[in-house]
Amino acid sequence: MSIPASIEAQPPWFFQRMLTASTNGIVITDPRQPDNPIVYVNPAFEVLTGYRLDDIAGQNCRLLQNGDRHQPPLTELRDSIAEERPCTTTLRNYRKDGSMLWVRMHIFPMHDQGGRLMNYAGFLQDVTSSIEAREAAENAREHLSAVLESITDGCLSLDRAWRITYINERGAAWLGHDPADLIGKSIWTEFPDTAASPFLETYQQAASTRRMARCEGYYSSLGIWMEARVYPTPEGISVFFADISARKEAEARLLHLATHDSLTGLHNRFSCMRVLEAALADAEQGHHPVGVLFVDLDRFKEVNDAYGHQIGNQVLQELGRRLSAFSAEGTTVARISGDEFVFVLTRTEAAAARKLAQAVLQRLAAPVAVDGHHVTVGASIGIAIGDGDIRTPDELLNNADAAMYEAKANGRHTFSVFSAAETHLLKQRMQLRQELFNALEQRQFVLYYQPQICAGDGVVVGAEALLRWNHPRLGILAPGTFLPILEDSPAMAAVGAWVCEEACRQAREWEGMGYRLQMAVNVSPRQLTDENLPALLKALVERHGLDPESIKLEVTESMLMQDIDKAAQVLRQLMHDGFHIALDDFGTGYSNLSYLRRFPINTIKIDRSFVQEIEQDRRCLDIVNGVVAFAKSLKLSVICEGIETEGQRSALRSTGCDVLQGYLMGKPMADVEFRRLLAQSPKPKRSEEDCWEPEQTRS
Repeated sequence: MSIPASIEAQPPWFFQRMLTASTNGIVITDPRQPDNPIVYVNPAFEVLTGYRLDDIAGQNCRLLQNGDRHQPPLTELRDSIAEERPCTTTLRNYRKDGSMLWVRMHIFPMHDQGGRLMNYAGFLQDVTSSIEAREAAENAREHLSAVLESITDGCLSLDRAWRITYINERGAAWLGHDPADLIGKSIWTEFPDTAASPFLETYQQAASTRRMARCEGYYSSLGIWMEARVYPTPEGISVFFADISARKEAEARLLHLATHDSLTGLHNRFSCMRVLEAALADAEQGHHPVGVLFVDLDRFKEVNDAYGHQIGNQVLQELGRRLSAFSAEGTTVARISGDEFVFVLTRTEAAAARKLAQAVLQRLAAPVAVDGHHVTVGASIGIAIGDGDIRTPDELLNNADAAMYEAKANGRHTFSVFSAAETHLLKQRMQLRQELFNALEQRQFVLYYQPQICAGDGVVVGAEALLRWNHPRLGILAPGTFLPILEDSPAMAAVGAWVCEEACRQAREWEGMGYRLQMAVNVSPRQLTDENLPALLKALVERHGLDPESIKLEVTESMLMQDIDKAAQVLRQLMHDGFHIALDDFGTGYSNLSYLRRFPINTIKIDRSFVQEIEQDRRCLDIVNGVVAFAKSLKLSVICEGIETEGQRSALRSTGCDVLQGYLMGKPMADVEFRRLLAQSPKPKRSEEDCWEPEQTRS
């Protein structure tokens, strides 16, 4: 039964008042604590048992049996708790004053969105009168009618020909008849719709086995959920039935909360994995392909940073509504984490999944109007198809996740389909992600150094420190293999600090050997917005006895765009402390000249893409000439990187750029090799600092 949106949207106090107002006793326990103690009881429970919450908080529910621990239903109750499944049973319980009462108890486990057991909840109803009435009927038939008329349940008796021999006033009223009109009539004739319900099977079971049977079912004629407890009698059977609609609605409400995302109303991760598991089982039996679309919002963090989490949540709610429009038979939409959504498609093909992915991208691309803002959010989608060979939801979901990262690598706001060839790379990336956490502690990270050469006389004037991972199994790994994983991990801050420390230590060691070089260190996006970075670097150069000018920090345009104000603040402080700042990859991205005015920059590095084509395309040389002339007018030094041929070096020297870097002068190398290069390098005819100064500023 679906929950109306008006009810689902109610605040927490609404449900708290429902618990408080319930006439059934409610008890909640915490299985995560030893002995599964009681943590909450509602007022109805206190009235029912005489125990207040202060009396029994922290104790196990067994105290309600008061030593009466050999009741057969307790075995079923213990088994259901051990197996984390619901259970409905009837027990003898004892009030605080020692008096006994019969309680019909329905317990059920409550899991969080990740599927972890958090609590057990129990609904307790005093059925003492029903039980006593049943016992009275068995022991004294002559008193049966008077007793049954006093209970809250409906009750009827049937003979072996399924004729009604007795029905109490309450039961007849529920069924919309007068008791006298039903006596002697066949139940299947008077109520034919019950013949196609679970009630028929339960009645027949009790009659044939001569044992008590029970069932629950929705009685459509009355529009209510009913519970029937059927007892064999010498004449036939007696049926006690109760309206359990309120309990069913509460269960449905709790189930919805347990399986749906509270913010968007979409299925949550637990529900998604359950649907996917069922779909894969069906695919294995019937060979029907199962599709998964893994949708990751592009740069959604920027929305939260720019407008705040309240606006971000409203944007997520609107996007959730848009995605829910794609829900249909065979299509389940879920939100599995902050900005990640998943579509589970049963019995689909790759072509249909591609078509859906394109429609989703178009729908998400429309601006979201929130509180006077128009927010545009793109997405990257990974598609994976399981055809029976994939057995677990995690495997198919991981394949779609890998394809999603491929879509991001292809420029974002697009989709990519997982191929079997990516499986090895996926597993390697997952393994590297786990191994990254211990790499720093086990001293597996090393720095390689690529020389930077003065364009005028070929003297080594600097080095760029480049991170490598000396993996115990895979050998030396380049940054492209692990850096994207590292940047998304908590280890990034510690590794970034280590790079700064090691670069300063190495620069000081070379200086002690007589080589005063400028060490270039690449700054990560996370470091660039860290207000503690200037203090860290200042402490490092002081500890190693270095001049701050010997450290050059390289940043890219894309980093500056992520948080312009904070990046500017950090860079200004670094410049104030004496560090040099270089704008890397100049000529790619936006190449916004306002950066040169807004940010404190000493050096620009012309991107390798211009250098590689400089011999074949005259326009590249013209562009470099223009950039160099522009930089000189601003008193900025210029580095050209990516030089691999003598022709490129000759052409670049003609532009007047200051420093050259590339494989022609030296590949990134370990410290031992770099020292050997320094020994073979021409001795400077003037101080190294002259090479870093634009010609206009030299005296």
